[in-house]
Amino acid sequence: MPDISTLGSPIPKPEEIVILHPKMLGAATKIGRALKDVQAKWAFGGDAGEVMLGVNVHPDRLEIVTTKKGTEEICGVLAGYVTLAPAEVEKKLDREADIEAKMLPVYIKSYYAELSVDEVRVEIYGDEQFKVWEWEWGDPIDYEAEMINIVGTRVPAVPLKLKSEIDIGLGWLDRVGLISDAVIRSQHRH
Repeated sequence: MPDISTLGSPIPKPEEIVILHPKMLGAATKIGRALKDVQAKWAFGGDAGEVMLGVNVHPDRLEIVTTKKGTEEICGVLAGYVTLAPAEVEKKLDREADIEAKMLPVYIKSYYAELSVDEVRVEIYGDEQFKVWEWEWGDPIDYEAEMINIVGTRVPAVPLKLKSEIDIGLGWLDRVGLISDAVIRSQHRH
């Protein structure tokens, strides 16, 4: 009988198994199919986007990162699911930045809308910007989406490299560690 350790990758530990809740998976594939011909740049972001890329977090909603024009276009295509019409919104995040051992408030502003797709909350952020404390607003988030396959549907996701850079800038090193773990696991699969 062969030694199992010589057959390649080790059996994953429970904490290494990353799964998107079936309801969210269904809503994400429905959104992906509906938006396949959208002209504006868009991608799944937030915790759900990270799960799609192998990060072990537990999302409670889907998030889409796009442009202001993209928010309008997505809400037009998915008009029957819109629960909050697009508008300029600024809000304080629940988590503070940890900058040089000082805890400082983090704000985001975007052209924001909400959807409910099969009972899953979907938040859309157009031209999303971050600000720490009283500092200046950063530039709107820009990225080259990473295309992934979820249940036979190709969808864009905000790349982990960008997520990691944002988390480092905010001092969220626990999040950086989770992303790093996902990247290491993905390299072992190839």
